[in-house]
Amino acid sequence: MKKENWSKIFIWVGIFLMFLLIPFWIENQYLISVITSMFINALLATSCWFIMITGQVTLGHAGFAAIGGYLSAALITKYTLNSWPSLLFALIIVGSLALIIGYITLQIKGIYFIVVTLALGEVIRIIFSAWRDPFGGLTGLMNLPPPNSLKIPFIFTINFLSPISLYYLTLLFSFLGILIMTYLYISPIGLIFQGIRQADDLAESVGIDIMGYKVFSFVVGSIFAGLGGILYTYNVKTIQPSSFTLIQSTNYLLYVAVGGSANILGPIIGAFSLNILSELLRPIKEFEPIVFALILIGTVILFPSGLLGLIQKIGRKIDEIIFHISNKTVLSSNVS
Repeated sequence: MKKENWSKIFIWVGIFLMFLLIPFWIENQYLISVITSMFINALLATSCWFIMITGQVTLGHAGFAAIGGYLSAALITKYTLNSWPSLLFALIIVGSLALIIGYITLQIKGIYFIVVTLALGEVIRIIFSAWRDPFGGLTGLMNLPPPNSLKIPFIFTINFLSPISLYYLTLLFSFLGILIMTYLYISPIGLIFQGIRQADDLAESVGIDIMGYKVFSFVVGSIFAGLGGILYTYNVKTIQPSSFTLIQSTNYLLYVAVGGSANILGPIIGAFSLNILSELLRPIKEFEPIVFALILIGTVILFPSGLLGLIQKIGRKIDEIIFHISNKTVLSSNVS
């Protein structure tokens, strides 16, 4: 791996360490819960973006989050399985379903793929709405227990009973998921993904298995969507079909569009920015969809590269100003 790619990994580690300190700076438990939900949305937005980098736009992403969340919750409450094996089993099922669905749906492209994934997401939601046992039907599963404690013999036990402990658990899993997707994106696999997005016919003509790579992208993105659904159930302690609607899938795309799709930082910036805005709009919650729609329109028209592109543009301008100032300083010193 190139040195600049390793530097990106180190930057992510630095960001992770910074987030580790947040509970020491913020004592408000509600704010801790809000930041925790931001981590989940950042993971879901990034996993949606990971599918998009091969040129596929999905409107069924919330469906895979629902599968992960529902399976994990049902295994814990109905079959009294430990949280950690249930998490692993749920992700295996999500990945297996994504593999099958991916091979079927990725045969089509463009608007047809979008429509199929939209229908798929709604079908998944309707199935969980109608399936009373073990998924609770329309009311879902309520009063879910916290994740099981992690015990290290003769050393200590980690409980997940408080918002702070759930904060760290969510941070760890979200960070690992984003780090894995970052590693794949900056690896040769990521270059192939980008080549497929830009010209899949050309990529296929040079011997690249474009279907295999598209399915791989779809499976990885879906697995981390399932993980996001599981983390959601851990934090809100309930799961209902109404939490995984088309609106949620649209929100993940909105995070990507507003943040920027050129880099993995884009969906993360979009998720954090719009979640902060959502909290600020809480007193006028009914106007939130209108505000978000206006933001999307404004971003597409004024900042096609998203907030990340705007930040990079401002950074380049600052570099130019510093460069000109330093040049003038050198020239003036030479003249004197």
